[in-house]
Amino acid sequence: MGIEVKRVGIRRTNCSCSMPGVWRALSFVRGAVVIFHSPRPCAHIAHGMDVSSFHRLTAAGTSVRLSPVPLLTSGLGESEAIFGGEERLRECIRFAVDKYHPQAVFIANSCVSGVIGDDTKAIAEEMEAELGLPITAVSAHGFLDGEYYAGYLDAARALVDRFMQPAERREGTVVLLGDCGGMHGAYVRELRRLLSLLSLRVTAQFPSYLSLDEMQAVPEAGLVILLGRRMDDEKQAQLIALAAHMKERFGTPYLADIYAVGAEETKLWLRRVGLLCHREEEAEHAIAAEEEAFAAAVEKVRTELAGRRCALAIGRDLSWFQPEIVLRLLKKVGIILSGIVLLDCFLPARREVMEEELHRRTDVPIHHEGDAAAEELLHSVDFVLTTHELVDAKLRQLFLALLPSVGWSMERRLLDDMRQILHRHESRGGLIYGGAGKILRRCLHVYRHLCARGCVGVLRGDPRCRHCGQRSPLVLLLCHAAH
Repeated sequence: MGIEVKRVGIRRTNCSCSMPGVWRALSFVRGAVVIFHSPRPCAHIAHGMDVSSFHRLTAAGTSVRLSPVPLLTSGLGESEAIFGGEERLRECIRFAVDKYHPQAVFIANSCVSGVIGDDTKAIAEEMEAELGLPITAVSAHGFLDGEYYAGYLDAARALVDRFMQPAERREGTVVLLGDCGGMHGAYVRELRRLLSLLSLRVTAQFPSYLSLDEMQAVPEAGLVILLGRRMDDEKQAQLIALAAHMKERFGTPYLADIYAVGAEETKLWLRRVGLLCHREEEAEHAIAAEEEAFAAAVEKVRTELAGRRCALAIGRDLSWFQPEIVLRLLKKVGIILSGIVLLDCFLPARREVMEEELHRRTDVPIHHEGDAAAEELLHSVDFVLTTHELVDAKLRQLFLALLPSVGWSMERRLLDDMRQILHRHESRGGLIYGGAGKILRRCLHVYRHLCARGCVGVLRGDPRCRHCGQRSPLVLLLCHAAH
């Protein structure tokens, strides 16, 4: 039986327009109203993002439920596509202000409004003078001026330029710049914990997670820390440009040349934060404590893992997967990496680059999917670390789903997952979602809990949870699936 991969997809670039980026930047900025100057169907993307956000919070086990700000569409139709939609936008702005009484209105432009040439910036200025509150049109137009990240950064820059003023910095405070799963995601939660070890307080996560009244916390921060995973990411460079713009306006220093992903990287990151915030001693104490705890975790599993043989199957580009973190962990625990299999998930030119980059990181043999040597390797080892699920059910697979993570947390989870996969019977194989396993198990527990609460109401055709009375797309989906 040859190697076969489930659900293969080759991603070349971002495939979303700028409007969802605007929505991500503004969706939880309390006091704002967002208008999509677009046909009505464009808003379904934002709805899908809200549902995904709900699922992530549920999976993370948090009781927090973020409420998005009002989102409207101007409802461009065939008539507006021919004669222009400026009057339609004016009516929509007046309606939004009359109904929601916001502190500010933000307009996201669509491809349609860009093609027909509606001057939304002029309309925003006109309506601001008429209604007496800030009205801002974000410059990007759907797919015409970039993609998701262009809208995200344009909206963030609008917040910086219109709602922040230079202020005296408050030492010991930090602002996080970016998203990375949101303020309640695993990335940010662990980052906050590490910063607390240095007696640093996170006062805001910009742009999405603070109100218009709280915007001034950003220029008052002692340090701005960029969220991300790789410095050579093109989109990360755009976020760095935003941080540089904020420093130019307010003088706020920022940290953007290293990220706390993986244990070794996190040690360097903590030292840099300590240096910038004059907490070098606290940083060294934090590193020592984290290293001691991790060393204890390694010793606990070393007797079971040392000397075991594994293979690494890679089908994800190095932009999304950093194998050096896994390689360091295997070496530290004493697991023997017998070889690497490059899965058939790359274009030919990129495959050559991948092989060259991997040879720079390790001297183990590298095979290609479809080779007899690759098939033999996968069936000769104790378990397989893989970025994609393999169809062969007899392989004991550890699926590397959520790499990398902040600090030492990912390595700890992988140690537990490697122990678990080795307990599977050799003849039965099995699959564990590495790093994400505990989150997924917790998520399934919450799903069952919600289903039990909302099942009767949904079966009667009522899409509201009988427990809380609120519409719950998660309950609706699961109950329909179960019944």
